[in-house]
Amino acid sequence: MTTLQQVVADWKAESDQLDVVLETLVGDDWHKATPAEGWDTRDTIGHLADTNDVMLSSVTGGPRDLFAEAQAAAKELDLASDQAVDAYTAWQMTKVRQMSGRETHDWWRQTTQRLHDLIASLDETQRYRWGPNMVSPKSLASARMMETWAHSLDIHAAHGFDYADTDRISHIAFLGWRALPYAFGLVGLEPPGAFRLELDAPSGATWTLGDEDAPNVIGGSASDWCRVVARRDRDGAAKRLHAEGPDAANAIKHGRAFL
Repeated sequence: MTTLQQVVADWKAESDQLDVVLETLVGDDWHKATPAEGWDTRDTIGHLADTNDVMLSSVTGGPRDLFAEAQAAAKELDLASDQAVDAYTAWQMTKVRQMSGRETHDWWRQTTQRLHDLIASLDETQRYRWGPNMVSPKSLASARMMETWAHSLDIHAAHGFDYADTDRISHIAFLGWRALPYAFGLVGLEPPGAFRLELDAPSGATWTLGDEDAPNVIGGSASDWCRVVARRDRDGAAKRLHAEGPDAANAIKHGRAFL
């Protein structure tokens, strides 16, 4: 059974690995484009920092709430409610792009440390607001772990640093599996049948999630599955996964581990 402290420790390790790269950046390095279309390095770190701030406020009952801010951004930009997350991100970038790279780095460091400490201290029997949902502390930590890992991949690639996955991505693999009904609903699909994942971990171990008799099975590399659900499938990860069952192809096509 994975504990909250294990998830937070792994998220902290991912944050530290990202910070090693950020420490090397100077001047125009912060404006270097990442593989995420339209985003440079400063945008990426500012996005992580501001979203940390929103989670800090949301969890502690403060004034900032992701769902409310996203809806307000969509209204301001005259966009439909189903475009609220994109509208929020666009609004977020207008703030970030008024800051220097070093300022965003300091902001991210401060909010990351505060959020590590806060989530590690939460009551695991309680649920806390995040977006439109009430979620457990482990889910909060897993969500930030996923975001940190995904954007760290972008930063590493942008600046020519190698990135080797570790078994820390187990939390992302689980989050992607758990979020399949949500992912299907976002694109108007009926809730899927039960799923089983059979994944090869970076360490060489085999991870299995779901019942043995589940009608849908996805197998392959855990790294590939995590890249698919984090929308970092840039080198054919989706094609390398094996899908069996009536809903399996849609899980690979639409799976996501984020709001």
